[in-house]
Amino acid sequence: MEYTSYQLETWLRPFWNTREVYNETVLFVGEEDAAPLLYKPSEVVSVRDYGLQIEYVYGKDYTLTEDGKIQRIAGSSIPYFTVDEYYRTEPDSVPVAIFGDASGYEFKENRYIKYGEGNTFTSKQIAVTYTHDSPWNGSVPAGKSERVQAFLQKLQNKEKTTAVFYGDSITVGCNASGTEYGGNISPYTPSYPELVTAYLTKKYGAEIELINTAVGGSNTEWGVQNVQERVIAYRPDLVVIAFGMNDSSLPIAEYKEKIAEMVNQIHRAEPDCSIVLVATSVPNNETEWFYGNQKQYIAGLREMEEDTAYPFVAVADMTTFHLDLLDAGKRFRDMTGNNINHPNDFLVRAYAQIILKTMLGDNFTV
Repeated sequence: MEYTSYQLETWLRPFWNTREVYNETVLFVGEEDAAPLLYKPSEVVSVRDYGLQIEYVYGKDYTLTEDGKIQRIAGSSIPYFTVDEYYRTEPDSVPVAIFGDASGYEFKENRYIKYGEGNTFTSKQIAVTYTHDSPWNGSVPAGKSERVQAFLQKLQNKEKTTAVFYGDSITVGCNASGTEYGGNISPYTPSYPELVTAYLTKKYGAEIELINTAVGGSNTEWGVQNVQERVIAYRPDLVVIAFGMNDSSLPIAEYKEKIAEMVNQIHRAEPDCSIVLVATSVPNNETEWFYGNQKQYIAGLREMEEDTAYPFVAVADMTTFHLDLLDAGKRFRDMTGNNINHPNDFLVRAYAQIILKTMLGDNFTV
């Protein structure tokens, strides 16, 4: 079961329904840090660098604790941040202060958390492939294929379709390794829009034109202002809307209102278009930089989905799943590309899995 490069079949194996976990990422802070995995391993198949090119050795580079954590051994060749590198006494390129004791350390002075784009963090992360016998105790995305049936029927009919992905930097692809924003480095994981369309193309054998008009730093206000030019102008059959990370101070009602305005404009222009609304992943809760109302926006999206005026809208709940990953023991730093708000490859894969499960239900199989 060892995979040392990007492969669609393994990257999209649902994290909530597998006994084999491929290349789960962790980041060590401290020379002998012990990192929780999503499940307690029954067998560790391989531990590699993030790019999957270097394999580390059990007993020399790492070990497993009794409770199933993977622990770095002092003197190991596995990369890591020292505590002072990660929780800095002086600001990095951007002064990102940490919340009080959120770090778990009792620092005597104010500290700033490490931040960086590109491969700042992925160059230090490692990838663990293992088997396990544990149940998934978190949420499982609901299948809502009836809400996107118009689009799925076109795929089944082998019609050429257009899918527009519209959102912020997460949808752009920052910091997926296979994008320019992730460094175009191994294992070359695509953005989640590319993963989703690659799976649908392979499954249905239909041609899908992927158009990604997302822009980094954008919010719902920008989304409303640009929906005509960046979505409707392409006459889409499917639109995936994913805003929220940059709307941290916006009240739920206003967030819902702006999303609804985008949806209404699209539906008036293209009444047969299916729409997926993605509830955002959450920012790092160790710092206040991006932290805000993100985890609450799912409530507004659910209200829209429950409204009989929107039978063509399906909500893909990445918010709850990300929170469940954190509740299961995954640390934010283990799943991030910039340590603030961007996913790394592991969380990019989760985005694609959640959207596909939402769209296809039990027909999402790998």
